[in-house]
Formats: sequence, structure tokens, C-alpha cells
Amino acid sequence: METAVLGAIKQGLKAEPTGKGRRIFLWTVYLLAISIIVFLMVDGYTYYKTPYFERPHHPDYREFRPAGSRGLIYGITGASMMILMLVYTIRKRTGLFGRRVPLRIFLDFHIFMGVFGPLLIVLHTSFKVQGLVAIAFWSMVAVALSGYFGRYLYQQVPRDIEDKELSLQEINLMVAELGGELKQKWDLDGDILDRVNQICDGAYGIRTRSTFGAIGALFYGDLIRPWKRSALKQQLKKTISLPRSEFDQLFNLASKRALLVRRLTVLGRVQRLFHYWHVIHKPFAIIMYIIMGIHIGVAIWTGYGWF
Repeated sequence: METAVLGAIKQGLKAEPTGKGRRIFLWTVYLLAISIIVFLMVDGYTYYKTPYFERPHHPDYREFRPAGSRGLIYGITGASMMILMLVYTIRKRTGLFGRRVPLRIFLDFHIFMGVFGPLLIVLHTSFKVQGLVAIAFWSMVAVALSGYFGRYLYQQVPRDIEDKELSLQEINLMVAELGGELKQKWDLDGDILDRVNQICDGAYGIRTRSTFGAIGALFYGDLIRPWKRSALKQQLKKTISLPRSEFDQLFNLASKRALLVRRLTVLGRVQRLFHYWHVIHKPFAIIMYIIMGIHIGVAIWTGYGWF
């Protein structure tokens, strides 16, 4: 039983979104999208910086205003992206699109749409919102910002290959197996193994009992992790002597175990905060979609479009 559980957990951890090729692909797509957004902002800069009541006299008014030729493209594209975000929700709740594609791929798509859809909506509004639309706009901002935070919390909970949260028992089993693998593979005696674990756990550990303090410590730790890993490597080299390739393997395995222990330490607090996050995130999303639907309906009814 334990072997089967550990096998599933290992597959899930290996399938976590840390692959180099996948990271390169995401960075490329995001940088390309950011470049396009920056170009569009620079292209319309003279119009966007013009005071609101003087804009009708700007030569590009009919192009960049919300109902203009380009403004409508921004609005339709941005709204479409916001609607496509719901694909992740549908997949998560119903499994409608099948389970061959991992849920995390849908989540990546959801986040991408949630980042760049709102930016296009900002261009559609030409940086001026008022009336009922302002409520939808700020709801959209709240959804986007809380979405980034929710994604971070999501990543802190270990999951199996089907993206289901691992139980406390399963995480403990994985920590124990990683520790056993460290000892067996490199034939470490108890004292050296304890020292390696102590150094790694101390580097990645969370000491505060406060929920928000723990989340802040998690975020700060992830922010400085590249520098921390370098310092941790130097410290471990003084404790254990191995050929470089073997040392790198041991270091990566010990770091994985320490990060898993860190997640285990804050698991309950992260899950509790994740629950409260849903309470905040969903109402803003519902308000945003309702008012967006009203806005689009009114725009079509009153003839603000190409038709």
C-alpha cells in the first residue's frame, strides 16, 4: 500500500511545473505578450496622456477611444480572454475536456488569460473608467491580483499526478522516503545525515507561528532562494566530501526533502488561507462577469460596434 502511494506521490512531484523546457516556453510566451502590450501602450501614448475632455480633438480619437476601431479590438479580445479563463474552472469541476492534459496546463492557460486579458481591457478603457463599468473594472483588478496570490498558495500544497492535494500522511511518507534515499544511496551514517538535514531544514525552514507571517516568510524565502541555494551548497561542501556530480545529486535531493518539510510545516495554514482566498476571489469574479455581460449587451444594443 505504502509503495503504491509513494509511487503516485513521486510521479506527482516529478510532474510539478519545474521542467526546464516548460519554463522556457512560458517565459517566451509571457515575454512576447508583454512586448506586444508595451508596443501598444507606446503606440497610443500621446492619446492616453491627453486629458480626458481634450481627447475628442486628438487626431487618433476615433481609433483609440473605447468605441474606436482599435479600442473595440482591445475590448473584444480582452473580454474573450476573460471568458476563456472559465475553461480551467469547467475542466476542474467537471473534467469535461478529458484528463489526458494535466490540470496544471489549464491553470497556466487560466493565469495567462487572467494576466493579459485585463491589460487589454485597460487599453480598451484608454485608462479612463467611470460609472457602472468602473465597478467591473475594479472587480477585474481584484480578481487578477487575488489570482496571483491564489496561484502562489496553490503551489505551496504538494499534489499527486492528478493535481489532487496530498494528505498529511502521504507527505510524511514522502519525507521519510527521501531521507531514506539520502542515507542508502550515499551510505551516509546517522550523524552526517542528521547534519545534512539540519542544514537544509534550517535554510528553508519557517519558524513563525503566525499565518500571515508564515506566508510572508515563504514568499521571501522563494524570492531569495537562488542566493540561498548557493550559500547552502558551500555550507554542505564543508560537511560532506563527494565528487561534483554525486554532490549535486545529493544536494538536489536534500533540498527537495527540505522544501517538502517546509510545505509540511505550513500546510494547515496555507490550506486555511486558501479557503479564505476562495471566499474573496469568487464574489469579485461573479460581479465582474455580470457587469461585463451588461456592458457588452448595452454596447451592442446601442450600436457601439462595427455593425
